[in-house]
Amino acid sequence: MFGSSNLRLLIGLALQIALTLENYVVMHDAQRRTKEYELLTEIGQAISSHLDQDEVLRTVHVELGQIFDTSSFYIAFQEDDEIRFELEIEGGQILAKRSRPVSNGLTEHVIRTGQPLLIQSDLEQVRSKLGADFIPPHPAKSFCAVPIMLGGIPAGVMGALSTEKEYVFEARDLEVMKTAAGQLGVAVENARLFSQEQRRAKHLSFLNSISKTAISSQDAEQMMGDIVREIQKNFHYDHIGIGIMDYATKDIEIKAEAGTTSLALGKRIPVGTGILGRVARTGVSALVQNPGQGHLSGVLPESRAVLCLPISYGETLLGVLNVESRDESAFAPQDVLILNTLADLLATALHNSFVFQKLQQQSITDGLTGIKTRRFFWEALSSEWKRASRSGRPFSVVLIDLDKFKEVNDSLGHLEGDLVLARVGRLLEQKCRQSNVVARYGGDEFIILMPETSMDQAQVLAERLRLWLATDPMLEEHQITGSFGVASFPVHAFTAEDIIRVADAGMYISKHAGGNQVRSAELLGDGEASGVQGQLVSGYVEGFLQRENTGPEDLEELVATLRKLCRGREEIDRLALKEGIETVTRAAEMREPHADGHGERCAQYAGIIARGLKLSEQEVEDVIFAARVHDVGKLFISERILNKSGQLTEDEYAVIKTHAELGAEVLRALPDSKPLEQAVEFHHEAFDGSGYPAGLQGENIPLWARILAVSDAYVNMTSERSFAPAKSHDQAIVELEKLSGTRFDGLIVRLFARQLKLEKASSFGG
Repeated sequence: MFGSSNLRLLIGLALQIALTLENYVVMHDAQRRTKEYELLTEIGQAISSHLDQDEVLRTVHVELGQIFDTSSFYIAFQEDDEIRFELEIEGGQILAKRSRPVSNGLTEHVIRTGQPLLIQSDLEQVRSKLGADFIPPHPAKSFCAVPIMLGGIPAGVMGALSTEKEYVFEARDLEVMKTAAGQLGVAVENARLFSQEQRRAKHLSFLNSISKTAISSQDAEQMMGDIVREIQKNFHYDHIGIGIMDYATKDIEIKAEAGTTSLALGKRIPVGTGILGRVARTGVSALVQNPGQGHLSGVLPESRAVLCLPISYGETLLGVLNVESRDESAFAPQDVLILNTLADLLATALHNSFVFQKLQQQSITDGLTGIKTRRFFWEALSSEWKRASRSGRPFSVVLIDLDKFKEVNDSLGHLEGDLVLARVGRLLEQKCRQSNVVARYGGDEFIILMPETSMDQAQVLAERLRLWLATDPMLEEHQITGSFGVASFPVHAFTAEDIIRVADAGMYISKHAGGNQVRSAELLGDGEASGVQGQLVSGYVEGFLQRENTGPEDLEELVATLRKLCRGREEIDRLALKEGIETVTRAAEMREPHADGHGERCAQYAGIIARGLKLSEQEVEDVIFAARVHDVGKLFISERILNKSGQLTEDEYAVIKTHAELGAEVLRALPDSKPLEQAVEFHHEAFDGSGYPAGLQGENIPLWARILAVSDAYVNMTSERSFAPAKSHDQAIVELEKLSGTRFDGLIVRLFARQLKLEKASSFGG
C-alpha cells in the first residue's frame, strides 16, 4: 500500500516533528532557566529588603512555588536537642510553628552531612539505606531537601515533599533550592543579627527607663510599683514581685507586684520557706526551670519556671526580686543577665530611697514628742485648704496651750518638762483619729488638723481631748491642763492663716478664762465682714467650678453651702451671693460655643424694657440681675447635650428644658428671692401657653419672665449660633413682632421696639 515516495514523506515528517520537539525542549529549558533566574533574583531582592525572618521564609516559599510543587514544604533549624520548624506548609496551608526532639530522620541526615538530598522514588528503601529510622506521621513518596548554612555550618534544612506521587522533583529543582538556601542562609543570619541588635537595644532602653525611674523617685513603694510594671511591659511574665525584708518578723513582704496573675501583693513569706525564702536566707540567686511534674515552691502554685534574685546593698539584704512563669524554660540567658543587672540597680535605688525616707521622717517628726513638726502641719493644712476650697467640705483646727507648764520647768527642771511634753504628744496622737494631723506648734503649744470635720464636731472632739489631758495621772500630778481654741473652714475664715488666727484667739479666750476650757472666737469685726464673706463665696465657687463634672445632684450642695457661707447682715449676704451666682453663670456660658457674654447682653436689653415699663429702681436692678443669670441652670446640663451638633432626641430636649427650673433653684440661695426665681424659672413660657416648664399662659406668666423671654430671644436672633447666622436688628424685630401674642407678650415687644428706636435716635442726636 505504501510506495517509496510515501516512506520518504513519512521520514521527512518525522524529522520535522523531532526538530519541533527538540526546539520545544530547548525553548522550555530556556524559559525554565529564565524563570529560575528571575525567581532567584526575586528571592535575592526580597531577602535583601526584609530583616524579619518570618517574612523572608514566606517569600522564599512563595517564589519557589512558581517553579515546582511546594504545597508540602518546610524550613527547619536544629537548636540544641530540638528541631524547630520555623515554616511548615501542609496541603497548601501554613501550620503553627512547632518543635520536636532531634532523632534520626532525613532532616537530621541533611544537617549532619551538609549535603542536598533528592529521593524521587522508593523513599522507604532509600531511608533504610541512609539509616534514617524516624518516620513522620505522613511519610513522603518523593523528597527534595538542601542544607541551610549559617556561618559555614549546616544549621537547618529547606525541604519539599509529596505524600502522593513519586518523581515530583528533579535534579534541577534541587539546584534551584541549593541556590535559594544559600541566599536564605545569609538572610537568616542577617535577620538573627538584626533581631539580636533589636533585643540589645530594647534591653538597653529598658535598663535606661528603669534607671530614670529609680533616680527620679523618692517614694520606695511607688518606685517598686513602676519598676515591676516596666518589667511586665517588656518581658510578659506571669508574676513579677519585689519583696522587702522585714528583719523584725524575719519575713519577706511582697510590696510590689505585676504580671498576668497578680495575687501575692502584701503576702508575707517566712525566710527559708520556698525558693524566695531560701534566696532571702542565703543571699544567693536561684533559677529553676524544666521541673517535670514536681512543684516548684514558688509564689504561684502553677509556676513552671522561677528566677529569684537577692537585692543586696553591701552586706545588707534589702529584699528579693522574684519572677515566675507558667512556661518551662521561660528565662533565656540574656534575660537572666538583664534581670541581674536590674536587681543591682534596684538595690542602689532602694537604699537611697530608704535613706531619704528616714531623713524625711526625721525632718517632719518632732524629736522630743514623736509627733509631727510645725512645718509638716503647715504643708498638710495647705493641702487640706486647697481640697476644701474645691469641694466645699469643712475642716477644723484645734490649737492647745498647756496650762501651768512654766511652773513645772521652773520648779522641777527642763528634763521633767520634756517628759510632760512627750506625754501630752503621746496622748494627743493616741486619742485623735488616724486622719487627723497632730503636731507640736512650738514650746508648749500643740495643734491638730481635723479634715472633714465641722465646727460642732471639732468642739466635741476637743472637749474629749481636754478631759483626757485633765484626768491623766502624770499630768494631773503636775497640775497640767490645756487651753483649747477651735476654728473651722469656712465658718470662721477663708484663708489658712485666718483659720489659725481664729483658733489662736479662741485659745487665748480659754487661757484668760482660767484655762482647761474649749473656746472659739470670731476674729474678724463687722467692718471686715463684707470682704470676707465675698472671699468665702468666691473661694467656694472657684473650687466648685474646678470639678470635672457637675450635675443636678450637686445643685442642693451649692445652694446649701452658699446660704451657709453668708450668715450675717442681709445686704452683705445678697451682694456676696449675687456675685457668686454671676460667676457660676459665666462658667455655664463658657461651656457653650457663642454663648460667652450672652447673659450680659440679655441684662442690657432687659434693663431697657424694665425702665420703659416705669419699674422702680430696685425692680430694674433685680430684672437686670435675673436676665444676667437666667441660664445659670445650664451648668448642670451635660456638655454633650448642650453642644450636640445634630438634632436633639426627645429625651435630650427634655433634659435641656430642665435648665430653667435648675436656675431657679440656684437663686433660692438668695434671701427674699421669689420674684427672681420666677423670672428665671418661667422665662421659656409662651404667651399662648405652649412654653415650658409649667405651660403658663398670658399674664399668668410673671412680668419679669415675659421681659426675659423677649430680651433672650432678641439676643439669640442677633448672635452667631452654631445652627443659624446672626440676624440684623430689623430682621430680629420683625421676627419678634410675628411671634407677638403667641410666643411673646405683644405689649412688651412693641415697647422694646420703640425703646430701641428711641435709644438709636438719641445716640445719633448725641
